[in-house]
Amino acid sequence: MKVVFLETVEGSGSMGEVRTVAPGYARNFLLPRGLAAPATPTVLARAERLREIEESRQRSQDERARELVGKLEGKPLVMAVRVGEQGRLYGSVTNVDIAQKAGEILGEELDRRRILLPEVIRKVGVYTVPVRLSRSVVPDVQVVVVDVDAPEGVDAAVAEMLKPAMEEAPVPTQAFAVSMAQATEDEATDDESEPGTPSA
Repeated sequence: MKVVFLETVEGSGSMGEVRTVAPGYARNFLLPRGLAAPATPTVLARAERLREIEESRQRSQDERARELVGKLEGKPLVMAVRVGEQGRLYGSVTNVDIAQKAGEILGEELDRRRILLPEVIRKVGVYTVPVRLSRSVVPDVQVVVVDVDAPEGVDAAVAEMLKPAMEEAPVPTQAFAVSMAQATEDEATDDESEPGTPSA
């Protein structure tokens, strides 16, 4: 069934968008809630105006999301939890927990559905988790899951866990510099041999 979305429905369509959806989905969900309307000539005429409104709304959402990215940058989300043997958690860290922690940093509530966590976290460690702040702005945040009863204290344990990531970063750069130097050397050798080639 062809419908025009009157509101943006996450995963289905944006306001003003014309899409074909399952008839049952349209009849039982979209139409009764006023989220979409059948794609009649009259409604299709409104679709362009709705699209413009949605694009403008999306632009302002993206601007707002970029401001939030600035607040999250360089601030790992520390989840201090109870840990059993071999670093396994007694419970788990979910998208709800991460949304709550991110919300504390942002100073506003963050919907758990914006945390794109593929599966719950069950072990201590450092994790990279995407956060959908708007349709176009999806930054990665660092989530550090640490033992609340760490002998050295939570802050020291977090610093220790983040240290390897910081120490590893320069290694590829050095390796890259070495490989670039090698490549330059090889090119110089090739250049030296080229002048002799035509005379051979």
